[in-house]
Amino acid sequence: MKISYWSPLSPSGTGVADYSEELLPYLAKEDIDVHLFVSDREPSNPAIREAFPWHWARDYEEVAALEKFELDLYQIGNSSYHRYALNAALRHPGVVVLHDLVLQHLFLGLSVERGNTALYVSEMKRAYGERGASIGRQIAAALGSELLTSKFPLCERLVERSYGVLVLTRFMQQWLERRFGAVPVGKFIGRAPHHYSPPPPLPVSTPLEARRILGLPEKDFLVASFGLVTRAKRVDRALLGFRRLLHDWPDARFLIVGEVQKSYPLEELDAARDLRERLVVTGRAPMDRFYLYMLACDVVVNLRFPSTGELSGTLIRTLGMGKPVLVSNTGPFAEFPEHTVARIDLGPPEVPEIARVLLWLARNPRLREAMGRFAREHVEAQYKLSDEASAYAAFLRKVAEARRRGELHPPPPYEQADLAAAIAASIADMPLGRAFGLEHIREALVDATGHQT
Repeated sequence: MKISYWSPLSPSGTGVADYSEELLPYLAKEDIDVHLFVSDREPSNPAIREAFPWHWARDYEEVAALEKFELDLYQIGNSSYHRYALNAALRHPGVVVLHDLVLQHLFLGLSVERGNTALYVSEMKRAYGERGASIGRQIAAALGSELLTSKFPLCERLVERSYGVLVLTRFMQQWLERRFGAVPVGKFIGRAPHHYSPPPPLPVSTPLEARRILGLPEKDFLVASFGLVTRAKRVDRALLGFRRLLHDWPDARFLIVGEVQKSYPLEELDAARDLRERLVVTGRAPMDRFYLYMLACDVVVNLRFPSTGELSGTLIRTLGMGKPVLVSNTGPFAEFPEHTVARIDLGPPEVPEIARVLLWLARNPRLREAMGRFAREHVEAQYKLSDEASAYAAFLRKVAEARRRGELHPPPPYEQADLAAAIAASIADMPLGRAFGLEHIREALVDATGHQT
């Protein structure tokens, strides 16, 4: 079958780009003819660029008329990297892969952050009524919280405008089925477990050798956090727990390997200031160096609350590397067997529990090794790329066949708020080099609605 595939790709700085580039070759093995659609940057991965035809999002209608796609597939996450795919998914219903249930940041970026609070409030009202509108005004005024926004995910319109929805965790699948029903409005909801992609060939094979390359102490107990640092990652809690660990195990360091979100006050945290040279912040690292840090560390901390239903790609990578990982005992993270991760309860016990588990693992290298081995075996058995690609292919063919037979009801028609969202997204996705004159606004309107203005 032939599909259009909408996803950020390298050089976009998002884990979904890595996810797609790992998955795409396996989709091709499932006899799926994939055409890639990107917003405003040419794919930089030569293997992907040479293996798959790619097109600009603005040329979709012309390409689709020639290629006759059976389905359009959209990878959607909760960041601005996905706004062009969101825009297309609303205009051209297909199959949506939700990496996050909560799409608040995506919608806020298209509305409030561009000075259009009314658009955001209208979207909240549409999904959740007058209560939603009131909460929307609170969030737009920066009076909300991650916990508050997690209760109002704003994925409803996207689900309703799709023929099928794929998710990566049981948690997300069960939430959607409770919210919409197992087959909401004649659409399918399915699951394709997040894959594990083995690391690329590394120049060394042992933690000691990796530490030497990275300039890290050879004998220290190394605790690490990987990926973008946000409030939901609970790095503040992890650092407080680590600070307690130092009273009993002073030869330790905490590594933060990844970019720190601009709004996250890492340098202002008391624990961060107290740790001084015991805290190492690397910033965003290239993938080969990213894996070297994984190889070098002893334990990984991957906490998350509130959960947006997502499954961390870095968690799967570190488990696959055979590292013991501390996770929050909530949401999809609680789906892992107890012998593969160390579960940390939320609430008052969280910080002392982090310290206790870290000390326990620092004192027991054999336990770390056994836990890491169980984690690696679990991930290698349950998160195979080939299995995920097969699940994708089966789901896409089921949706396409149901459409051919007329068994799927068409998604509800565009509403006025859909039009406003599409216009905002289309204008935002225009290449930066183009001037925003009246003619270009007119082009955006045509692009969003399919009608002359």
